[in-house]
Amino acid sequence: MNALDSIDSKKSLGAICLMMVISLGTLQIQPILGGALIDQLGLPLNAIGAIFAAELIAMAIACGVCALFMASVDRRRFALVALLILALGNLLSTQLHSQAGLLVSRMICGASGGAVMAVVYATAALRTSKDATFAVINIGNLLWGMLLVTSMPLILKSFGVNGAFLLLAITSVLAATGCWRVPERYPQTHRATSGAIPPFGLTSILLIMLFALLFFGHSALWVYQERIGKSIGLEPQQIGGILGGSILAGALGAGLAGLIGRRLGLLFPQLLSFGTALLATLIMVYGTSPVAFVSTACLIHMVWFFSLPYLLSMAAELDPSGRLAGLGNAAIFIGQGLGPFGAALVVGEGHFRAVGWLAASAYLLALVISCLVVARFRRGVKPSGPAMSPQSA
Repeated sequence: MNALDSIDSKKSLGAICLMMVISLGTLQIQPILGGALIDQLGLPLNAIGAIFAAELIAMAIACGVCALFMASVDRRRFALVALLILALGNLLSTQLHSQAGLLVSRMICGASGGAVMAVVYATAALRTSKDATFAVINIGNLLWGMLLVTSMPLILKSFGVNGAFLLLAITSVLAATGCWRVPERYPQTHRATSGAIPPFGLTSILLIMLFALLFFGHSALWVYQERIGKSIGLEPQQIGGILGGSILAGALGAGLAGLIGRRLGLLFPQLLSFGTALLATLIMVYGTSPVAFVSTACLIHMVWFFSLPYLLSMAAELDPSGRLAGLGNAAIFIGQGLGPFGAALVVGEGHFRAVGWLAASAYLLALVISCLVVARFRRGVKPSGPAMSPQSA
């Protein structure tokens, strides 16, 4: 059985999930790893932001560019080479401990990780049950993040920063074993069924904007949530536990999206997610009690990941070649990078309510755009798989 015939199997899903979580690099452990780079390597505080920003920017650019070529390249070989480069980049990080050296090595890791993501999204777009596929991928990301975050302090204490980079290198090699579950090329049967690969139109552009707005709103508030919790009297340990619990709430949201599928249509999940995120954001920055902080932190994460699988599945149906889903992922990283930048411009000396209104404005704009996207999606895309036929768009 070749990779295309088994694309809907659990083993194939597990392989692309593993490739996806490994491709994230240091993204989920940046706060912990950044502290170690300062304490153990003596890097200045501003160097940490530059190093991690370079990795993130390289990841976004590589994912977006590579997504455009996914319909014409050997995806299996492409992913294998990218994962091996990712492993080498992490090994290089164990040897280059200067700011310039880490800047270069993390950019290599970011670019190769972005290339792997493009393959993952192009492969996921071929699966029949797209909603469930992207939900599982997001759950995998969250669970991997929880595992890394909880184990990283011990790894850094026992093996230093080299231990963290070595772990990422080893997992990159392990993920490379899953490349054989990736179809080598965009199948001719899909090309014949769907015709020529469609150009990106207004619906695609609006959908990409939704990806960016979703992560802009979340990251703008996320970067200051620790400060917001402290401002109402919570202890650092309490805040850490709450934010960790909010990540698990995100996994619950993604799981619900996978279970519900299209039973509620496409518009209602977007209205629920963006509307709830808007209200919860304002309650968090205006609230003065721990109950308000806990409930809104978990609620925002839950609806955030509840919405994401639907956006990704729409991207996959609009463009079965996987280009649009890959570009959406690139937009995610752009929004994730611009959110903290925008929040820094309005926060001043602690104006968290201004940050809240900035995030809420992004969600409000996304709410309007989501209505347009779903309306245009209904007119332009017909259900094409057996898993979609009983569900209404």
